[in-house]
Amino acid sequence: MFLEADSQTTLSLDGEWHFRLGNGSWRTIRVPAAWEAETGDRLTEGPAVYRRIFALPDPGGRWLLECDGVSFAAKVHVNGRAAGEHLGMWSRWQMDITPLVHPGENELEFEVWKPGRDRYGLRESLAGFLPDVCNTFGGIWQGLRLRQLNGPAIADLRVRASARGVVRVSGRVVGEPEEQRRLPHVVRVDELGVAVPFTPGDDGAFDVTFRAGGYVCWSPQTPRLYDLIIEAGACCVGRRVGFRSLRARGERTLLNGRPVHLRGVLDWGWDERRLCPTPSRDEVRDAFAKARSLGFNLFKLCLFVPAETTFDLADEEGMLLWLELPMWLPRVTPEFKALALREYEATLKRVHHHPAVVIVSLGCELSEEVDAAFLSQLRSLARRWLPDVLMCDNSGSGEAYGGPTREGDFYDYHFYTEPHYFPALVAHFERRYLPTKPWIYGEFCDADTQRDWSRLRPVPFWVTGAVTAQRDELTWAREHAQRLQEACITDGGAALTRIGRQQATALRKFIIEHVRRRYASGGYVVTGWRDTPITTSGVVDDRGEVKFDLGEWRRFNADRVLVMDRERRRRWVHGGDRPVYRDPCCWWDDEPVEVHLILSNGAAPVHGAELRWRLSSDDVELASGALPVRYVGAGEVCELGAIRFDPFSVRSWHPRELRLGATLSISGADAVENAWSLWSIPSAARGLVLSREVVRYVADGPLVASVLDRVCSGEWLVLLASPFDGFVLSCPFWREAIHVFTGELVCLFGSWNTFAYANMSYYGLATDYAVDAARLAKALACDRDLIRPLWRRFDARAMTWLDYLVEVPIGQGGLIVSTLRFGQGAGHQPGDIKDNPMGAWLLTQLTRRCARSRSS
Repeated sequence: MFLEADSQTTLSLDGEWHFRLGNGSWRTIRVPAAWEAETGDRLTEGPAVYRRIFALPDPGGRWLLECDGVSFAAKVHVNGRAAGEHLGMWSRWQMDITPLVHPGENELEFEVWKPGRDRYGLRESLAGFLPDVCNTFGGIWQGLRLRQLNGPAIADLRVRASARGVVRVSGRVVGEPEEQRRLPHVVRVDELGVAVPFTPGDDGAFDVTFRAGGYVCWSPQTPRLYDLIIEAGACCVGRRVGFRSLRARGERTLLNGRPVHLRGVLDWGWDERRLCPTPSRDEVRDAFAKARSLGFNLFKLCLFVPAETTFDLADEEGMLLWLELPMWLPRVTPEFKALALREYEATLKRVHHHPAVVIVSLGCELSEEVDAAFLSQLRSLARRWLPDVLMCDNSGSGEAYGGPTREGDFYDYHFYTEPHYFPALVAHFERRYLPTKPWIYGEFCDADTQRDWSRLRPVPFWVTGAVTAQRDELTWAREHAQRLQEACITDGGAALTRIGRQQATALRKFIIEHVRRRYASGGYVVTGWRDTPITTSGVVDDRGEVKFDLGEWRRFNADRVLVMDRERRRRWVHGGDRPVYRDPCCWWDDEPVEVHLILSNGAAPVHGAELRWRLSSDDVELASGALPVRYVGAGEVCELGAIRFDPFSVRSWHPRELRLGATLSISGADAVENAWSLWSIPSAARGLVLSREVVRYVADGPLVASVLDRVCSGEWLVLLASPFDGFVLSCPFWREAIHVFTGELVCLFGSWNTFAYANMSYYGLATDYAVDAARLAKALACDRDLIRPLWRRFDARAMTWLDYLVEVPIGQGGLIVSTLRFGQGAGHQPGDIKDNPMGAWLLTQLTRRCARSRSS
């Protein structure tokens, strides 16, 4: 039971304490703080002993020791006598120490252990994901005080204010003499002129419901808050509340009755300086402003519970919050269940009144280890305290991770995947016979960008010091200097970082626009907020600086988004119809173009608008037009029109980038803009790609003696490597990868600006494996230096190279070895090389290179 009485005397215990960790020496330490940030010792799990003297001028009444957060296990002694124990790193708690204190000086001692590998397991302590990011933390990490009670207090206070103006306040008055219960008690909202009297029951319980008027609903656009005060005799307790409602209706998410699109960014609570999630007000405000500038309106607190500052500022700034409670990969025991129930209840009691909290998930990627009955208990607890949020048992979904249930108000999947597999994953899990709910991707769409190590000054502790996390990514980070040197990277990764950020924007734009073509409401959470020791997929870097172009992101990450689609076709194959998957960005230069422009409207209805579009090449207009838009409903996805124009009039021997821009002008609202690159591919490649002129130079893997015999006799061949070749390794094409095109490739194909960074024109070429040059040299029995890379893959985490396209002279001939997909695509890639314009063109160019090399 946590007793509240804001009007009573408090004595802060924050400040300097005497401290000893393990067998170390005594020293002073600052409280609140994680001891790792103060001492530099990140491995010792305990015991950490805290001591300080405090003076009580008047020991009258009851004295409660009140702590907002300690990690993880604490034993408390007052004046050498045991006061009590606490388990749990996220909950606030109290101890009654009245019998142990006396006037004058008193000694307070804490013995603390943090989660780790010895006494208290990480998963079983609900430590969340922070230990996997880098390090768990220990100590008195939030505020500590003494509270004097000379009268009644309030327990189990529950406050709810709906968008309809209905306010419900319940709780229990504790420690009030019976004769005082008949005296006036009141719930007030002074700004609204509300004062509602109430009389507690014999057990002190009260439950007050009233309707307010003249209020403004809380929303991200109007984050209006009101001070609600409960007076019970000498006891006074306050809450800041906002009038809002949230619910799911069909596929839509409704905030205060209106469709809302939730665009979140994933935060693991990583703070390199503090090591615990206690940001300052200025830091929280700055983070919210930067996230909003990129188009986000929600932060997902992934498997951690920050200090109250984050919740307060979210209320004030209108930033929505998804609270994901810290259960991940646990070993479920009776002790664990008891801990989770205590921690969850204490956490939900503390944060339930914040209008910014709109989603709660009970855990993340839970397997069958977490049984349905236990989840049901947690769900009932959460519903009791937060009835007006969207809730799910298991972020990521039970069926995807082997969990027991699909309970929840929305569908939540964590699709970390390649662009061409994303539509298939969605179709696989989307079934019309299931209940209709919004789709909100709880985590997805990561894109590592590499970090510029030359700017990381001073060198962070997770590079040079010991940490508790045991992950390959941390090992690679510690070895970064050696790895960059071996990879011949001399600028600390600066150039790779620039390329990686361009590539990450292209990747995320493609996937997010695919999501918006399906749903205008619902939403998603992009991974992640900040670069961490194990990933550079943050939208801000290690220094907290935004990594991407704000205007470009707001085109596809906004309430209203214009999206593009192309035509659908089928083909009769082997006696039956089959879908024809077309490259989403590439057309043959002699085929008509059909593009569908669509509005995904996550805001108010659109009336009487106009859509203008323009197709250009090198800023020279090729075509343009305008379409009237009569109406698009709130929360709807609607086609605005289909654009059809004749074959590209711009012909070239090389692929040519065209820009399609569209602007929707809406009366009384900001215009909606977006733009896309379309690629015009020389149609000559379509006729040549299956001709004898091309086929004679192509050897479809695996590498066999007959291929080597032809090469040694003076031929040049294109070897399409097989997954069974011993010199290829499995790896994602887009995720965790940065594509680099060498000067040799540009020289080979002329000055072509597409070889600047990997973009969606390579959709049909994306593959699942790459060439390991050392293994290829061994397979060919040649010197590795003879292998000339053309198209390279830099691993943004391991900082190592693989290759998608290499050239190897052998004897009088040579090989061009590639793992790229030129046909028989995977997922939603083109299934035929004739439907893969970029692949067909590239293959013809490679075979022409072989022909020229042979003739020379």
